[in-house]
Amino acid sequence: MNATNRGLNRLFLGVTGLLLLAAGAVPILLVTLAPVAQRWRSTARSLSGSAPDWVARPVTGSASALVLGIAAAALVLVVLLLVFVLRRGGGRTGTAVERSDEAGSTRLDLAVPRALLEQHLGARDEFSGVHVAAYAVRGVPVLSISARCRRGVSPADAAELIGRAVDDLGRIVGAELPALVRLSGGFRLGRNTARVA
Repeated sequence: MNATNRGLNRLFLGVTGLLLLAAGAVPILLVTLAPVAQRWRSTARSLSGSAPDWVARPVTGSASALVLGIAAAALVLVVLLLVFVLRRGGGRTGTAVERSDEAGSTRLDLAVPRALLEQHLGARDEFSGVHVAAYAVRGVPVLSISARCRRGVSPADAAELIGRAVDDLGRIVGAELPALVRLSGGFRLGRNTARVA
């Protein structure tokens, strides 16, 4: 879910989880508690008795307008979920660079920039830990560099150090390396995130 808003993702998962819990709890309550089952039957009888004629009358064959409406709503929901899934980012990838031109195609495994960046940045006094991963964003590999800074280190200086290291690595491999840098540590202002082109 890299290409969608984190808050929307959590809201969607929370609402879906609550609906599924409710859908699972209702049959269990109907089977285990007799008063709930009796109430359900009486409510269903009163609703079916007061329902308009068009709800129960078959429209095509044996399907009523209510059944067709539920089927149409379910179809729309399925289409929306498919669009949501297809527009998402590709998730983690093991490739750092993938490009093709008239000279041929180039593919650089993530292990190379991960080892170089983690070794180079891990040796710096400013960082207590560095982790490098890669994600496919709209089909393009993007490095994700998480760095834990030591107390008193400026986030701007740390981001600049990482940016220079990524630029140097890009010159070595002969390709631009887009990267997302996440900084954490003992900052006076707390957590900070910076993007490096």
